[in-house]
Amino acid sequence: MTKIIEVYNNMLHDPRLTAEWGFSCYIEEARLLFDTGGDGRILLENMHKLGIDPRDVEALVLSHDHWDHNGGLSALFEAGASPVAYVLRAFSDETLDRVERYATPVFVDRWTEITDTIFSTGPLGDAIIEQSLAIASRGGLFLITGCAHPHIGAILRYTASKGNVWGAMGGFHTVSEEDIEALTSLSYVSASHCTQGLEAIVETIPGTYIPGGAGKVHML
Repeated sequence: MTKIIEVYNNMLHDPRLTAEWGFSCYIEEARLLFDTGGDGRILLENMHKLGIDPRDVEALVLSHDHWDHNGGLSALFEAGASPVAYVLRAFSDETLDRVERYATPVFVDRWTEITDTIFSTGPLGDAIIEQSLAIASRGGLFLITGCAHPHIGAILRYTASKGNVWGAMGGFHTVSEEDIEALTSLSYVSASHCTQGLEAIVETIPGTYIPGGAGKVHML
């Protein structure tokens, strides 16, 4: 099984942790950190309370170049992390310089295998370029998004071209009727962070919606 731990979120699940605007989650078996939240101090404190040592992080995936997803970078590196970092060419020079100083950068240009079971969608979108993660499990692919700026429906459709998608979690940003319709095909939906229209999602798919938040553990 794959264990995904929400390390950083402005929504709270575990009262031991601090909730602050941003998102980050840790895939335990792969020692992979997806995004770093917005505040490095809070990121490290939450990781410590969850028993995650920054020095154990072997892979880092940054979904997109916004402060609430890369704000913990410097603190993570200063705490001893020296991962392989999967980044996009659309990122700013400042972000790429920080990554290159402490990590081994890998530029993701297309659907990319990170491990035997974890894949990047590659860069998607126009105005805001973003990558998401797809995890292969027994039921098919499980999607993790940072903010889903390209729209969760579009990301789901693209990922479905690689295999059956059964679940999704993370920030879904602005959610249209078309996006909600796409979510109805899933059996596990855990929208959080920046998701606008969360009430509409819950009303439409009450049986498959799982509340997310800092400290929430998802077992695939």
